[in-house]
Amino acid sequence: MSDLIRESTQRGHVIIHEEVARDGAQGKTLLNGEQRTQIAKRQCALFRDAAAHHLVFNAGFPSAGKEEFNATRHVVLNVEECYVGAAGRATRADVDILLSAVEGAKYGRIFIAVPASDRMSQTMLHCDAAQAARSAADMVRYAKDRRPDLCVDVALADACRCDAKRIADTASVLSDAGMSMAIICDTVGSLYPVEARSYFKSLLMRADPNASFVAHMHNDLGFGLMNTLEALSAGALGLTSSWLSLGERAGMAATEQLLFLLSYEPQRLVERLGVRTPPWRREIDLKLIPSLARYVSDATGRTLGVTDPIVGTGVNSISTGTPFANPELFQPFDPQEVLGIAPRVHLTALASKRVVASVATDLGMTLNDDEILATLLWLKAEAFSRGTAVLKREDLLAYLREQRFGGEAGLPAYGCPSRATA
Repeated sequence: MSDLIRESTQRGHVIIHEEVARDGAQGKTLLNGEQRTQIAKRQCALFRDAAAHHLVFNAGFPSAGKEEFNATRHVVLNVEECYVGAAGRATRADVDILLSAVEGAKYGRIFIAVPASDRMSQTMLHCDAAQAARSAADMVRYAKDRRPDLCVDVALADACRCDAKRIADTASVLSDAGMSMAIICDTVGSLYPVEARSYFKSLLMRADPNASFVAHMHNDLGFGLMNTLEALSAGALGLTSSWLSLGERAGMAATEQLLFLLSYEPQRLVERLGVRTPPWRREIDLKLIPSLARYVSDATGRTLGVTDPIVGTGVNSISTGTPFANPELFQPFDPQEVLGIAPRVHLTALASKRVVASVATDLGMTLNDDEILATLLWLKAEAFSRGTAVLKREDLLAYLREQRFGGEAGLPAYGCPSRATA
């Protein structure tokens, strides 16, 4: 069977390694097998019928224990739309477990992790990096001997703190052994964006033209997404991300942000990122992103924040006067049109008369100018008195009724206001 993922990068398309189930667990989260399966299937739906050409879902680290093995197997046995992979170390025992874990997968894949730097090799394997690379090549050959049709990727841990030529040479040796793609890891998240671009340019310039690479960039300094885009601009078409940026220590590039940036206004990717070939075979359904992010949030317990880009609770929300008058002026895109997120008006201490009047109208109340002003003054005082950033619509409605303000025209159904309110 051909490797559709590697073929996509050779055609100039982008592929995604999704890490929420594997690296995300190191972000102190836990997803059971059914939750992992649901995330994988919903992520496949984003790519419509082209998921097998763009998505690798890393289902877990099965050598961690029986429960993790079973959770990984659950994904393997229930997801056929994309590549499903499992990760382990460059040991025969781990490779045997990996082969068992992905047995029966329609699109199976394994990832063998090997330290690329001498320092990490000494810590993890008590040998130098050259010996670690030879051991990894042996394990690639071992896996391919047992499963010739299986795609075997190698994750080069700490690669970005190594000489680019040495990593290129290592990738060549591993490719000769049967490796499909080399995953280049900024394991400690230490690179600045200019360094990430320079590193991947140097690596790709020295690498075999037929080699394929995946950028795996951590977020310890806050550059995970930026460094991933820099790697793409340099020519690395394999990208790693995780929903809600869940991952080891400070996480990695957030899947929802990465998919959005590569899918919104695709005609401008050349000028913005130097990407000349359309990243996807088919247009991604961006309106599926918010609901999937909410599912991941519920499953992992990682609450969506007000200021989270693309999927946060503040997206398409208004609480002040000027944005209320002209929302399009204060947003880089239309969240309702692009993501399906309807506008919401929040009652905060920054509210204006227009905000108060709008929310009152949504509640079926028509206020005169004096009532609007009195309500606005109450709202600001109440917010500070409670120490509450956002007051609920029920609070406003109770106040209006207590004051006998407005001509109440009957309270509308909560789901049918002209602008949703909090």
